[in-house]
Order: sequence, then C-alpha cells, then structure tokens
Amino acid sequence: MPRGRTSVQTRSAPYHSAVFSVSPAEILTIAAIALIVFGPKRLPEISRKAGSIIRDLRDTAADLRRGIEQEYQETAESLAEVRRSMGSTLASRPDDAGTGE
Repeated sequence: MPRGRTSVQTRSAPYHSAVFSVSPAEILTIAAIALIVFGPKRLPEISRKAGSIIRDLRDTAADLRRGIEQEYQETAESLAEVRRSMGSTLASRPDDAGTGE
C-alpha cells in the first residue's frame, strides 16, 4: 500500500446484511426441487404465499427497528437533559462544597 493512503473498510449495519448468501446455481437447484415436489400447478400458489410471508416478515422487522431506534433516540435525549442539569448543578456549587472540610 502506498504511503499516506489508508484503507477504509466500509461495513453496512448488521441488519442490512443478507441473511443467506445463495448463488444462482443454488437458487436453480431449489427451484427444480420445488417444481418436482409441488408440481407445476401448486408452485405459483406456494410462491405467492412465500412472498407474502417474506413481505410480512420484512415489514415487521422494519417496524421493530423503527421502534427500537425511536426508543433509543428518546433515551438519548433524556440522558442529554440529565447531563445538562447535572452540569449546571455542578457548575453552580462552591468549590469547597462536598469536600467534608
């Protein structure tokens, strides 16, 4: 690596990463097995149901993430308010207060 340059590794948030790493060959294999097991008549119906379930799971996960982020934000704001209050309290006390002398 040349001098003066640093390598920056970017990583996405864990909840944005793919759960499964599936190659196109694996997808084709799974599709062929599903076609054999369920048959061509039931496969579209099963695919629609699977898509609906996956969509519902993604929506639920997004709602959960938004709720957690909102709670975090509210907690951070409350903590900042407490810190400001404590800072003004500590700044207003006399230097020898609380030393026991």
